Amino acid sequence: MPHQPRLFNNPADRTTPVHVAALALRGVGQVYDMNLAATRVLLQTQARAASAFGFPDWSGLFDSVDDRARNVFSTSAEQLLQTAQRAKEAAADLQRQVGRVVETQAATVAETLQHGLEELGTQASEGLNQLVETARQQAEEAERVTAALGEELRETVQQTEEAARAGSEDKASRRNKVAA
Repeated sequence: MPHQPRLFNNPADRTTPVHVAALALRGVGQVYDMNLAATRVLLQTQARAASAFGFPDWSGLFDSVDDRARNVFSTSAEQLLQTAQRAKEAAADLQRQVGRVVETQAATVAETLQHGLEELGTQASEGLNQLVETARQQAEEAERVTAALGEELRETVQQTEEAARAGSEDKASRRNKVAA
């Protein structure tokens, strides 16, 4: 079985509801015209037959009624089609305007997001700079404290050595005194 193309595959083949309504309305108008013409012919025939029996000939009356009815129907149909076309154009315009609004809002959101990310990057950079500065200050303080403790330790060791020497010299001199 050969592959059958799907209906409305090509966007150019798609018909809008307005076009479908116009086709349907024109088709109904043609059926209406045919029925009206058939009714007019039938009534004219009956009116002529009645005039054969002595009644007045009213067949011309059906011509003017037929023209008026056809005119009313066609005018109404055209107004309906024009209204539908205007509604379609208004809907398309509305869709374009909504698209523009959405596009504008998307651009605004993107710009706001970009600005927020830039601000976040700036704040993060500042925070890291402050952290580096704090770490540098603490390292300098630790070096000063270490240097001060080292100096204090050297002094203590020196004092202890001096005290130990003095104590040993004192002991030696006492031993020398006791020995002498």
